[in-house]
Amino acid sequence: MRPAYAQAIWGSDGGWQMLERQNATNHWREVYRGYRDRIGRGELKPGDALPTLARFADHHDLTLHGARKVMARLRGDGCVESWQGVGHRVSEKRVFYRIDRRPKFHANLARLGKQGDTKLLTTRVIGLPNRFADVMGLRPGTRVVRTELLRLVEGRPLVLAQNFFPADRFSGIEVPLAESKSITGALSTFGVTETQRERTSVETRMPRAHEAVQLEIPSNQPVLVTTGRNVDLQGRVIELSYAVSRGDAVTLEL
Repeated sequence: MRPAYAQAIWGSDGGWQMLERQNATNHWREVYRGYRDRIGRGELKPGDALPTLARFADHHDLTLHGARKVMARLRGDGCVESWQGVGHRVSEKRVFYRIDRRPKFHANLARLGKQGDTKLLTTRVIGLPNRFADVMGLRPGTRVVRTELLRLVEGRPLVLAQNFFPADRFSGIEVPLAESKSITGALSTFGVTETQRERTSVETRMPRAHEAVQLEIPSNQPVLVTTGRNVDLQGRVIELSYAVSRGDAVTLEL
């Protein structure tokens, strides 16, 4: 049993921290304000998991009903989010990503004052899948270089993207891409200095297993999927982008 003069606070390290209390009565509004302030100060980081309602109630001398009220108020404030089978966690800060005629990942983030990073996960020469043939304007089975990129913002994985480049023109593009971490920079080594987005489509769905793992999200959290065709100044298709973004952390601006 905890002494009546103490209460426990959930720490960012995933454990309880005991704090002294002058009043043994721990009202749910007091708990709510405490967590709201700690999230606002950054003591609890975006993505940090919170304890189960039962543990939360026990360590704050609340009923389950009181614990639910705390979480409901925090959700209403946008401080926490919950997913069935996953529980509650501190809400991710949204990134507003602009899709225009010349979408550039790092330039978008610089405009927002955020730091981005790109990891090249896989690269392979394959036959163009049927579902992308019409969008890319090429025959199914045409040889393309497929790369898979993980886009991170301030250390958080937010976008998992597959990019398809015609192999007859961009064979070996994965080498400059790995070095520059920029599609624009990689294309420039092939003499393509200007590109533009000719077509973009957006849909929502649930993530596939490997997408959930890479994006560090539960399997029942929706994702945003954008499919875009990019061309050079002569109108020739140079790339198809198939990007899967976290629905809880990315807002697309069209």
